[in-house]
Formats: sequence, structure tokens, C-alpha cells
Amino acid sequence: MPRYALAGPANVGKSSLFYALTGIYVRTANYPGTTVEIRRALIRRGGVTIEVVDLPGIINIKSPVDEDERVAFREAFEGNYDGVVVVAAPHATKEAIELAKLVSQKKPVIFVYNMVDLAKPPWTEEELSKTLGVPVVFTSAVKRVGIDKLTELMARGVGGKITGDVHIEVPAAVALKAGIIARPPFAVATLLLLGLAMLFFLLAFMEGVTPFGEFPYAFIPTWDSISESVAEAIKASVGDPVLASLLADGLWGALSTVVSISVYVLVALALVLFFEDSGLIGLLTYKLERRLAALGIPPRGLVCLLVGVSCNVPAVSTARVLWGHGNRLLTALLVPYVPCVARLAIFTAVAVAALTKTPYLIPLAIFLPYAAAFAVLWVASAVYRLMSGVKPVPAGEVPPTPLMLPNGRIYLTKLAISMKDFFTKVGLLIAIFVAALWPLTHFGPGGYTEDMAASYLAELGRAIEPLFAPLGLPWNVAASLVGGWVFKEVVLGLMEGLKALDALVALPLPSVLAFLVFSAFYSACVATLAAVYRTAGARATALSAAVQLALAYAAAYLTFVATSALMR
Repeated sequence: MPRYALAGPANVGKSSLFYALTGIYVRTANYPGTTVEIRRALIRRGGVTIEVVDLPGIINIKSPVDEDERVAFREAFEGNYDGVVVVAAPHATKEAIELAKLVSQKKPVIFVYNMVDLAKPPWTEEELSKTLGVPVVFTSAVKRVGIDKLTELMARGVGGKITGDVHIEVPAAVALKAGIIARPPFAVATLLLLGLAMLFFLLAFMEGVTPFGEFPYAFIPTWDSISESVAEAIKASVGDPVLASLLADGLWGALSTVVSISVYVLVALALVLFFEDSGLIGLLTYKLERRLAALGIPPRGLVCLLVGVSCNVPAVSTARVLWGHGNRLLTALLVPYVPCVARLAIFTAVAVAALTKTPYLIPLAIFLPYAAAFAVLWVASAVYRLMSGVKPVPAGEVPPTPLMLPNGRIYLTKLAISMKDFFTKVGLLIAIFVAALWPLTHFGPGGYTEDMAASYLAELGRAIEPLFAPLGLPWNVAASLVGGWVFKEVVLGLMEGLKALDALVALPLPSVLAFLVFSAFYSACVATLAAVYRTAGARATALSAAVQLALAYAAAYLTFVATSALMR
């Protein structure tokens, strides 16, 4: 069975070519010892089965700096392949030829010139093949041009060694568009507008929240209403109260949570994947990357961080489509510091309940956790870079992809595969942990209980109360925050069941503000942690959880001390 790897510079449409060759039947797995994902698929041609492997894109051809690039080079040079398909594009011909020269010293090469629909090559396939000394195929992945010919060459097991060279200028129209759009002032403004547009769309479509009032057809409120009706029907049809609660609150609650999060992920991923495949994100961040990377912010992760304001889970999940191991990892680790809509609900409810006697402080109290979270995000970036050695990687030698309209079939294939991975590798974990919260809140030392104050969750809150004593927070507030580790949406319900809101009303202002700052980013929920684990691995996820908790406690304590000093 012939085995071929697809290699090439980033931004040349290599992954689109892979999906044009293979369709939806793709297996994904991490490269051994890394969190770098490699896609594999089997295709058939004339009775011959061919294995095709999509390697990560390479930006720094001469001196790879990112783990993605090192894995791609290692596989291309040392992997068990019958040949390597090196993919070029009008804007990255020189870089692809340099890569093909290196690879052809170890493996037979087929040279693919992609995106011929954007710029017509100045020579024919035969002329370029004769010049380079290897088989050449002109393709357009989005229009399926040249796919059959490339498949035929791989089925025959052909390839060659680069013996010549050719130079082509980036087409003037492509260069002009890139030059205008990539200018930093325009790029920054467009990135912010793009991120805010995505955020407003997600908030309106999913939560029903708009600057002009509630949107009546949002998914989350509609699904919550359906879910509550189903839960009530289950309880009404089951006589045993314990079994009814298990089925309705535990199992159905877990399934309902997975559905709501999955739709969030689907919508956010569809948007980010469209912008990434169209070349827009790469083009907008092209000239900003070195400046942002120097500040410790993943350039292409900016949009994901903005998505995190609506929900952290899709923001982390969409980070998987970004180029560069360092960019993906740092984005995934930083997203949980961005307060989501569920945390905004906590800020608002607590501020309104606890500050009724000083209503002029309510806007400040709601703004404070956001300010603290974004300030700590910069600190966290420095901590992660120092402790794990990961850093955002700016674009190197390869220009960004020209703007294009993604192919619908390939785009939907990528989206379907990404969602399948989410369901199988993240969705199951979410369901398990959400279901695990049920026995904590419905059982206690005395057995099954409807009184949450007698549950094991309450006992856990009393056990950790001394840790929150320096912040002036009682046990029932601490217990509510423990539930937030599972899911932030349950915190307000737990606070009501444990009478924690009543306790907060009686607390002094420093303790209330300390609670707001701590709750802003003390931990990602298990859904977000599952997504971080899928992207970053177990070690980085554990590091993230520990650092986040420590920074949240430190920020909350500083808030408590500073506010206490100001009130003297």
C-alpha cells in the first residue's frame, strides 16, 4: 500500500487539498510524545489503497522553531513513506521549492502547485516538471482541479528528486490586497471588529442578549425551557423520588448540558473555521504577529479570546484550528481567564444582592472582575511561558494566504470532523462530570436529602472554609464555588440552595469584591478543562488549573486588603 505525506508551507491550502483527496473518513491522532495532531486517511484508486497523511504546516523553512514544524520535518525526513507531496501556492512558491529540495534528499517528491484558480501559472505542468525534475500537478483544492491526476500519481508510487529551480513573483493583485489589509492600523481595527461581531452574534443567537434588549429566538433559553419540561415529565412519571432525581437532574441534566455546549461549539467553530480557511485571520495578523508575540499574546488567538467572553468551551475548541503548537497551547491556557456569560450572571446577581444599600457601586463591582481577569491574563501568559517554555510563534518566512471563499464541501467536512472529535473526546467527559455533581448535592452523611445544606457538597464547603477565612467568606459561599468547578451555570442555583446570597448580603464590601474577583477566574469549568486537555494534554491542563487557582486567590486577597485599607 503506497503511503504519502502532504507537506508544505503554512497557508498554501494543504489541509483543503487533503480533504479534497480523502473526504470525511479521516482519523486524527497525536504524534507520539506530543500534542501535535496528525490526520490520516485511506483512499482508493484503480484497486490500489493509498494512505495519505496530512503533516502540520511549516512557516520557518530554514530553521523550524515551533513543535508543529519539527514534527512535520521529522515525519517528512524519517517517516515510513513512499513519497512526499510538497504543496506550493502562488504566494509561497519559493518556500515550497526550498522545502521540496530538502525533502527530496530523503524521499521521492511530487510537487503540487495549488490555488491555480487564484493566479494562473506562467508555465505548464510539463515545463515546470522538466525544470524541477519531479512530477508536477496543478491543483485547485476548492474547485477539485487536478485531484484525480494527483491520486493517480500516488497510486503509481511515483516521485523524484529536485534537480532544478524556478522563481515566480507573488501576483500583483494578491500582493496589493495583502499589503492593504495587513497594515497594522487596519488589521487591528478589523480584528477587533471581527471578534466583537462574533461575540455579539454568539450572545444574540445563543443567549438572547443584545445591546438593544433580548432576542426572542435564542437557542439557550429555548433549550432550557425544553430541558426543564423533559425533567418535569421524568419526575412526574417516576414514583421513586431518588430515582426520579437521578434520571431528571443527574442523567438528563448531563445530556442537556452536552447539547447546549455542543451547539455553542458548533456555531463558534463554524465562524472561526470560515475566517481561518478564507485566509482572513492569517492576513490580518500577518504584520502584527511579532509585536503581539513579544507581548506574550498568541496573535491568531485574539479572536478565540474574544469568543471566550460568550463561552470558554468553544473558544478553547476553536484554538485547535490555529497554526502553531505554541499558539494553540497558549491560547487554550489563557482562554479560561476570560470571564464568560455565566460568570457575568454571577457578578450581576451578587453585586445587585450585596450592594442594595450602595447601588452606585454596582457598575464598579461588575466591572472590577473583568479588569482583574484581563490584568492577570498577562501575568498568566508570562507564568506559562516561563514554566512550560511555550511561547506564541509569529509568522516567519511565508506570506499569508490570499483571501478566498472556502469550498463548501471541504469546509463542512472539516467542521464535521472537528465536531466528531469534540463529541467523542470532550463531550463524554462533560457528561460524566456534570452527572457526578448530582450525588454531591443530593446525598449527605444522613443519606438522600432534598436539603442542600445537609449534602456532601455542604460538608466539603465547611471543610475548606478556613482557606477562605482570609477573604472573609463563609462556608456556604465556598461550597457554591466548588460547584462552579463542574459548571459555572450551577453556581447561582447552589448559592440559592445553600443561602449563600443571603450570607453575602451581610458581608462587608471588601469580602464581596474579593468574592467577585476570585469567581472571575478561579477555575475553568470541567467542560473547558476537558477542551484544554484535548488541546494541551494532561500536564499542561494540571499546570493551568493550579496556576489559575493561585493567581485568583492572590488577586482576591489583594482586592480584600486594598479595599479594607481604603475604607479605614
